Amino acid sequence: MSHVIDHPQTPSQKETVRLVTFAIASYRLGLPLDSVLRVVNAPDELRSQTSEILELLPLGHHTISVLNLRSQLSLAQGQTVQRTAAEGDFLVVAKVGEELCAIRVDAPPDIIAVAAATIRQLPAPYRQGHPLSIASQVVVLPQGKATLAIFLLEMKRVLAMLGSANYSISDR
Repeated sequence: MSHVIDHPQTPSQKETVRLVTFAIASYRLGLPLDSVLRVVNAPDELRSQTSEILELLPLGHHTISVLNLRSQLSLAQGQTVQRTAAEGDFLVVAKVGEELCAIRVDAPPDIIAVAAATIRQLPAPYRQGHPLSIASQVVVLPQGKATLAIFLLEMKRVLAMLGSANYSISDR
């Protein structure tokens, strides 16, 4: 993980939340630090495979689901999906209930600390039928004259979305 970024706070914003953040298909996404077990380099056999939406990977004594969100999020922005040499070089391993899963990311993620007051519920249109329905909340941070939006993933929604995508693909 690259580095920790602390954003300035007022005394009323003392409660902070630490997030693991990463970029996929021009979106900045995040998970609470306490839900991330580890970040690992993707094994060579996974890097050499074509980018499936959902893959299985033996990791230690576990077999985990590896999620590739790039195609889902790229299509949402009208981007063509092109595999790059760096695609999916890192895995962010998280626990969802009793299951382990990993998200493929291109670069080492960052750990940031944000005021809990900056975390907001996503508007309903984003939570229903939008590619970002995999997120439930958003953090909007000032960044110079612009803002940076970090969409906080809800891993149960991610798995449900990928499960339905795989089901519909395999039905064809």
